Amino acid sequence: MTSEKHLLAMGRRQCAGCTERRSQSDTAVNVITRKVTTPDVLKPLNQEDPKCATLPVLKQGNLSASPTPGGSFPGGLGRGSLISINSTCTETGNFDNANVTGEIEFAIGYCFKTHSLEICIKACKNLAYGEEKKKKCNPYVKTYLLPDRSSQGKRKTVVQRNTVDPNFQETLKYQVDPTQLVTRWLQVSVWHLGTLTRRVFLGEVVIPLATWDFEDSTTRSFRWYSLRAKAEKYEDGVPQNNGELAVRAKLVLPAGPRKLQEAQEGTDQPSLNGQLCLVVLGAKNLPVRSDGTLNSFVKGCLTLPDQQKLRLKSPVLKKQACPQWKHSFVFSGVTTSQLRQSSLELTVWDQAIFGVNDRLLGAARLGSKGDALGGTDSCSQTKLQWQKVLSSPNLWTDMTLVLY
Repeated sequence: MTSEKHLLAMGRRQCAGCTERRSQSDTAVNVITRKVTTPDVLKPLNQEDPKCATLPVLKQGNLSASPTPGGSFPGGLGRGSLISINSTCTETGNFDNANVTGEIEFAIGYCFKTHSLEICIKACKNLAYGEEKKKKCNPYVKTYLLPDRSSQGKRKTVVQRNTVDPNFQETLKYQVDPTQLVTRWLQVSVWHLGTLTRRVFLGEVVIPLATWDFEDSTTRSFRWYSLRAKAEKYEDGVPQNNGELAVRAKLVLPAGPRKLQEAQEGTDQPSLNGQLCLVVLGAKNLPVRSDGTLNSFVKGCLTLPDQQKLRLKSPVLKKQACPQWKHSFVFSGVTTSQLRQSSLELTVWDQAIFGVNDRLLGAARLGSKGDALGGTDSCSQTKLQWQKVLSSPNLWTDMTLVLY
């Protein structure tokens, strides 16, 4: 038993339904943001720290084909880069696809002094028509730092009208700690803005930043990248999950060789009550906010065979990208036979402010019941881990759970 504060699960409350915050469409954002005041996250670096001028920084000015000898990007913000307010439609499959063609030209730089990652979007060429019959294309570029696909993590250029060879000359910026760069993938995608809320996917490029050498001046050069179709599942190491959660679990049963043997053999009686102890250690590679932090907490929900749900919640750790809760959940009055037919769901959340709904970062499930999270392989692994906990009473089992 750990020395941390233990919470007791009580009551038979029903699971609260999650309310999804509906988003404002890309169309609406473009209409209302013709005049954009650049947020603090996107302010030019020359207003932040003059000492950063010799580092791989993107400066304001006219774009040229190659960077200056000093190592800084010659390009900058032609106009303020857009951050969508709440648009998530295109990330949940609510879009059309064109036959992907063409290329996109951009450059990547990072200022270690200001922790600013900058993507200078220069141009595209030979794009597919967003509306083939009308020979119409209104392209714009959108970026994410995967695995964060939240609205706060999205950046957009303005829309270029009636062209398959758009010239953007815009810089999109993120505040990212250097230690977080190795966990991120830059997704650059091109879209056609149609009438009302209709959008058409024109292609994308995904770059793992873990292998990107930000100190090499050649990597700051503008390059042409071939656009690719959006795969149903990303390849080349792009994460299919939302991070990892480290936990320790133990089934505590009354002492006695016979009782322990019955538990290990699965012959214990329903009257043999015990405790399921779980220590939520910490998490990593979570989809953080645009400032690289989270106000995170964990919820635990143990669903028993009779559908009784026992719920617990950890404290909130503020402004941490890799939280270490080291918090204990204790589910009392449960038997091994009950637990063999139960499931334990752990969800990680980012606490919202100003009355907005908390954001779900990821979930993992242990147990023999319930739908699989992350596919068949993941489900089989979590079942084995659950069985190990139940077959090893009074012993700790360490686990790393993948969040989906």
